Amino acid sequence: MMKLRFMLLIALSPIVMLSYSIFGYQWFIAINSSQINIVVSPTNSTYILNIVGDARTAVYMETYELTYQPLIDELIKLARNGVEVYVVLSGNVYGGIPEEEYTAVNELMSAGAHVSFNYMFNYVHSKVIIIDNDTVIIGSINPTYYGFEKDLGIDLIINNSTIAQVLANIVLSDYYNRTITQVSYPGIVVSPINSATYLENLLNQPGTLYMAIEELYPSSNMYNLIQQHSGKIILVGSHAENEYAINELGAKMINDLTAKVIVVGNYVYVGSINLDYTSLHENRELGIIIENPTIAQDIAEIIQQWNNQYMGKSTTTTTQQQTQTTISSTATLIILLIVLAIMYHITKQALRPRKRRRIPRL
Repeated sequence: MMKLRFMLLIALSPIVMLSYSIFGYQWFIAINSSQINIVVSPTNSTYILNIVGDARTAVYMETYELTYQPLIDELIKLARNGVEVYVVLSGNVYGGIPEEEYTAVNELMSAGAHVSFNYMFNYVHSKVIIIDNDTVIIGSINPTYYGFEKDLGIDLIINNSTIAQVLANIVLSDYYNRTITQVSYPGIVVSPINSATYLENLLNQPGTLYMAIEELYPSSNMYNLIQQHSGKIILVGSHAENEYAINELGAKMINDLTAKVIVVGNYVYVGSINLDYTSLHENRELGIIIENPTIAQDIAEIIQQWNNQYMGKSTTTTTQQQTQTTISSTATLIILLIVLAIMYHITKQALRPRKRRRIPRL
C-alpha cells in the first residue's frame, strides 16, 4: 500500500512541473487567506494536536527531535487505527539523540508506525507534518515540551493539496534516504537546494522588514540585504553569535525565541531555516514563502507584539545581570586587596629583625 502511495506521489511530478511552467521562475506562491491558519507557541500550539488527531489516511512527519508525549500519543493512536504514519528524524542531534526519543520511536514502531533516521545531512532540522495529502503544518515549533509550551515559535497550517503532496514527496524521499536535487514548485523553500536564493529574493523586496529569526549569523552572507531596509524590526534568539546581528543590524535579543519568520511587504516566509551557513547549505530544512497581505500583516503584528512585550523583560534582565556582575567583581576586588594588605602586613612583621634585649649589668 505504501509503495503504491509513494509511486502516486512520484507520478505527480509532471503535474508539479506543469504548475511550475505556468508560474515561471517564482520564489513565492499566492495563497488565499481562507486556506491558512497561524499557530503561535506557546499560545495555541496544542491546536496542532487537534489537526493531527483528525487524520484519516496518512501522516508524514519530518522533524529534528520528537519527545512531546501528547503528539506521540496521537501518532500512536492513529497508527493503531490503520492510519499510515511515517516519521523522519535527524540521525544527528546536538548533544546526542535523547533517550526519551528512543523510547518514543519504540512506542511508535510497536504501534505500526514507520520511523527512519536520516543521516544524509548535517542535521535534519525540518518541522513539517502532512496530513492526508491535504493539509500541511510547517514552521519552527519543535515537537518537544519546550517547543509546544515554552518557546516562541510560529507555524502555518495550510489547506492545499498540491503543496501537501509536494512536501510529502520530499519527506518520503528523505525517509528512504533518496536524494532530491530540485523542487519544481514555487514558494517551497528547501535547504540545501534553494533556500539561499529564495530568501535573498525575499530580502531584496522593498518595504519595512520584520524578522524573528532564532539564528541570524554573518555566515549567511545576508547582512547587506537586511541593512538596505531603512525600516526594520529584527528579533533574534539568545545565542552568543547573535551579538553580531545586535551590533551590526540593530537586532534585539529575546530569550526562548525559536521562530524563523520574515515579512517584507505582502510576502511572508515561515519555516525551519535560520540565516546561517549550516542551515542554508548543509541541513535539511523546509519552509514556504507566500504572498498574502492579510497573513503578512498578522505575522508582522505578532513580531511587533513580541518586540513590545518581551524586550523590556529581556533588557531589564540583561541590565540586572550586568549590574550584578559589576558589583560582584568590585566586591571581589576589594576583598582581594584587603587580603593582600593583611598578608603583606603579616609578612613584613615576620621578616622584621627583632631587637636584642639588653641584659642590665649587675
